[in-house]
Amino acid sequence: MPPTKRRRVGDNISASRFPTRTGRDLLSPLSDELLLRILSFLSLPHLLAVAPVSHRFYHLASDSQLWKALYYARFVLPRAMRIPGFRDSVAGSSAGHKLHYSGRQTLWADGRRDEDGLKEEGTPQAVDWKRQYKIRYNWARGKCAVEELKLGGDADVDDRGGRKTLVKVVEGFAVTADKAEGLRAWDLKSRQLMAQIGIGSHADDPSPSCIAIDDGEFEKGALDVALGFTDGSFGVWRLFTGDRRLVQRYRHEKSSNGELIAVTLSCPYLLTATQSVLVSLYTFYVPASAAAPSLSRASRRPEADAEKDENKPSPPAYANDLSAPYLLTSLDSHTSRPPLALSIRKTATTVIASVAYTFSTRQGWSIGIQDLHISAPTADIRSTPEIVTTRIAYATPLYAGGASHPPLTPPATPRNRRSNDALEPGVSSATSSPSAHSEPGPTTLCYSHPYLLATLPDNTLVLYMCTSNASSLSISQGIRLWGHTSGISDAEITARGKAVSVSFRGDEMRVWELEGRSASIGSRSVAIRPDQTPARGEGDGDPARDWDERRNWVGFDDEMVIVLKEKKGARDSLMVYDFT
Repeated sequence: MPPTKRRRVGDNISASRFPTRTGRDLLSPLSDELLLRILSFLSLPHLLAVAPVSHRFYHLASDSQLWKALYYARFVLPRAMRIPGFRDSVAGSSAGHKLHYSGRQTLWADGRRDEDGLKEEGTPQAVDWKRQYKIRYNWARGKCAVEELKLGGDADVDDRGGRKTLVKVVEGFAVTADKAEGLRAWDLKSRQLMAQIGIGSHADDPSPSCIAIDDGEFEKGALDVALGFTDGSFGVWRLFTGDRRLVQRYRHEKSSNGELIAVTLSCPYLLTATQSVLVSLYTFYVPASAAAPSLSRASRRPEADAEKDENKPSPPAYANDLSAPYLLTSLDSHTSRPPLALSIRKTATTVIASVAYTFSTRQGWSIGIQDLHISAPTADIRSTPEIVTTRIAYATPLYAGGASHPPLTPPATPRNRRSNDALEPGVSSATSSPSAHSEPGPTTLCYSHPYLLATLPDNTLVLYMCTSNASSLSISQGIRLWGHTSGISDAEITARGKAVSVSFRGDEMRVWELEGRSASIGSRSVAIRPDQTPARGEGDGDPARDWDERRNWVGFDDEMVIVLKEKKGARDSLMVYDFT
């Protein structure tokens, strides 16, 4: 007979204090509202641990309101704390944070509404906040999947030595243009070709040299595409995303001013720039009255002189066909030089056309920006848009060894300046003779107000902040962005302070969160590290190591980064880096 076990003194106490498990489920009888309230107190790791318990808990743990609060705490509040003065106001206030999470209708900084808001049509705009959290988390870690999208077409290298394919990306769509295949639209989510239209029918037709997209009518299912060509001509096309078709809206004749290197479009305004830094501002808003005497005959609508009815309205901005545009003004400079960056933005009372340019100084080189304020057309349909004011600002000159120490910038709006001089970019006392062009300068410029980003040949970037109001324009001192270990091919930046840069061979890509950054932390970036899987039809080697490849363009939206890959003797393709 085995000996009996001796009972410990604390057994009775433990049993009375901690009741034994009966296996009874105490959570399932609770309603979904109570369970959501309980889950709202869990941290992210614990919420993810609860999800696999059952189907019910999986759906509850995926509730959009839970992830909306987590999204706010992880991504929104840290950005708000970087706002100058916000942290001090919070510390001195007994009420706590002035900015707090709310489940009610929320209007974001860029004008979008969350899932509690309503579209103009009155239908709810659902937002999957768990998916949005995952996307932002992947961006912050540089984690993504990569896939190669073959563009097809002729593989011959452009005779002019420039890139033969132009690309722009907006809201899940990519638009490409080349001489052989014409203008094409791609659905990046399905990786399928949506629409295609030719831009030339003869071998001697000009090649496209620059591209821009206007997404002002995107909510209505339309994107306007502007193309500039090597013979100085330009055209406007419209992509109907719902009908999946492209139509031509306008085609301008060639010009003797030379090849267009930059174009931007915000209907009804179009801004172009030539290789010789001749900037032209057009408007498609054609008043019914006779053309103003100050407008050139070349820019005047041909049928304007034959019209008798002055009250005849002009076509609306969203119509398929556009009349010949008016030339509002031309800006010419003998001291500024490429690269250039063009921008058109609209405010409540005016339209601002901006030209960011490079010019040489006695010490090295510098960057300038010129704003043209255009009066919006009044209710009188016979009124003509006109430039009401112009302002110029310059950045601190840069040497080969770094930034200079003179004052931050010359007077942003020089006094006693003649009106003709004010319309010439780069013409100021700070500029020097063209002999200083030997000083290295930026290779590319990208401008999305208030951010101006320049890439340099020394594997760095320089960030400028532009401040513009009703009375002045200024540029802050440049902030160096370090992180790249190889030559930078291209960079892109948005108005919300996110930028992406890519090296020439595509083996290094970086994401920059620049909003609210100071000079001491301005160089922080995240390297994009996709899954290194061979592309379909490729060998087992890493295609980024091929010395015949070039990555000459980068663009991105909220979910993807698109890089144009060019390879000698092969078809062009788009490298799609998907963060979803």
